Amino acid sequence: MRLSPFDGPCLLCETMPLAWSVPGDAGNDWEMSRYLQVLADFELPRDVLDDSQTLQAAKTDLTLLWLARTLKTTLPNEAEVVMGLESVVWCSDVPLPIGQQGVITFCLSKDFPMLLKFKAQIKQCIFQSFGCVIYADWLPMRGVLLDSFEKTIFRYHRRYIQQIREQQQ
Repeated sequence: MRLSPFDGPCLLCETMPLAWSVPGDAGNDWEMSRYLQVLADFELPRDVLDDSQTLQAAKTDLTLLWLARTLKTTLPNEAEVVMGLESVVWCSDVPLPIGQQGVITFCLSKDFPMLLKFKAQIKQCIFQSFGCVIYADWLPMRGVLLDSFEKTIFRYHRRYIQQIREQQQ
């Protein structure tokens, strides 16, 4: 990976569908918050549930997967991404002007796709041999979305730490 993790909790992804748009409208806070909550449940290891919970979860997962398949969401091009609680960094072929405000559209799951649209402001653009590295700060989020987003970042960060520990053993 060419990008370094942030100091603190972050999500590192070598390939995540991501796009920048100006102007752009952020997504519906309630809908995105509920999606992040459902995605957390969807990604939960099923060995921690009892049989009745497992069967209900399997039915729900299958229903959601079929619905996602019928929606046929067109995903943005993939980019290398590091997302933190307050900012995001990604590799891009196109430089962006510092200070520009817009919307970052991204998708956390290819199995259960939904385009999340968060407002952000470009804070830095660094030219590299492979293109540009774009640094942006998230613009303020409302309580329910902020809570769900923070939980998502912490969950992915815990997985990252666990993977590192497993590789060291």
